[in-house]
Amino acid sequence: MARCLLPALLAAIALAGCGRSDEAPKPAAPTASGPTVASTPAAGAPAISSADQAKAVDLARAAIEKYKLTTLPQECLSFLVDRADDTHNSVEVLENHTPACGGDPNTAPRIVTLLIDNHTGALQKDDPATGEYVPLK
Repeated sequence: MARCLLPALLAAIALAGCGRSDEAPKPAAPTASGPTVASTPAAGAPAISSADQAKAVDLARAAIEKYKLTTLPQECLSFLVDRADDTHNSVEVLENHTPACGGDPNTAPRIVTLLIDNHTGALQKDDPATGEYVPLK
């Protein structure tokens, strides 16, 4: 089922890029199995496997809980997984506005972007003040 949804999800993400530049990207609606998880490989980078996507999302979920990065429940979050470079994946965590979660369903505000070292599992988050990644504390 997830393999069937991936092409549609990637097409939706590509089309979202055709809108106004000041609009936040909106991930596809969640499936019955839970929040949206998508992968958008960087230009020239190999696609991220489903197993690596799942691992990245699991690490992101654990970090959100441990470091209290949001007060939203997990079912109200969406995750966009991308290959940042040869040794890092990034996970963009977005609000998932559904009837159960509330909010404008036409928006998906970004909560945080996490950078994950593929070899060590070390996590960093983006610092909105500087734009740099900083270790989670």
